[in-house]
Amino acid sequence: MLHGISTPCLSLGRLAYALVRLGCRVLLLDHFGRGYSDSPDLPHDSRLYSSEILIAITSSPLAWTPDGFDIVGYSLGGGIAVDFTTAFPTAVKSLVLLAPSGLIRPSHFDWVTRLIYSDYVPTWILEWVVYRRLRGGPIRPQAAKTGDEKNPTTGAEAKGNRDPEYERAILVEGRPGLTIAGIMKWQLDYHAGFVGSFVSSIKHSSIEKREETWKKLREREGKVLIIGGKTDPVIVAEELRVDVMKVVGEDKVVWKVVDGAHEFPITTTEEVVREISAFWELEK
Repeated sequence: MLHGISTPCLSLGRLAYALVRLGCRVLLLDHFGRGYSDSPDLPHDSRLYSSEILIAITSSPLAWTPDGFDIVGYSLGGGIAVDFTTAFPTAVKSLVLLAPSGLIRPSHFDWVTRLIYSDYVPTWILEWVVYRRLRGGPIRPQAAKTGDEKNPTTGAEAKGNRDPEYERAILVEGRPGLTIAGIMKWQLDYHAGFVGSFVSSIKHSSIEKREETWKKLREREGKVLIIGGKTDPVIVAEELRVDVMKVVGEDKVVWKVVDGAHEFPITTTEEVVREISAFWELEK
């Protein structure tokens, strides 16, 4: 299971435990620079993340190969999952993408955002800006992405998500104090490499313009399950559906939409589990 850009693997804990109760064996890992993983001084691109996945499965005391395994990727983890699956197709039995990045339309990033994340801005300045954005400032609901090429909106991925529903989402049942906002604060307080990894992921990982990689999913025998959030302002469900069907093909995709915004894998876990369970035929 591959988590998103800002929170560690704990964000998929509810979903992981739900799948375990259905008989699945689950492997969670913190992406580099999140949770308990170090932040290497390397571009956080598909090569680094694919290497991390290989390290995780080969260091596990339980065998994950050669029979292969299923991958569930959420948000940035979805983009990483596509990169890994297309690079190591025989290792992945099936692919489940929850509000995946990779195909975000360029119109959602204005020129200011692109300038900030360009090579023209020194890294230390960029990290300072992102730190301030993630650390504080007013929390307001995210506006829906309604921009176009002439009037672009700025993606929440580049600004740091400050959506109140997202940040209040509880990660572990029975621990109401353990929220996304709390985890973010912990990383900012105690993980010196977190901001650097966040910035490097925005600059180098699979956020947008990954059509050529996604096209390779057409070559897979099975279908890909893709789930979008009905009110997700980060990965707009209808845009994602249109683009996925165009790039991957309707015959290769099982498309579903569930209630909730970008945090739907955390807040509507039961509905997500039902869709995954049906796709994997866990309950007959």
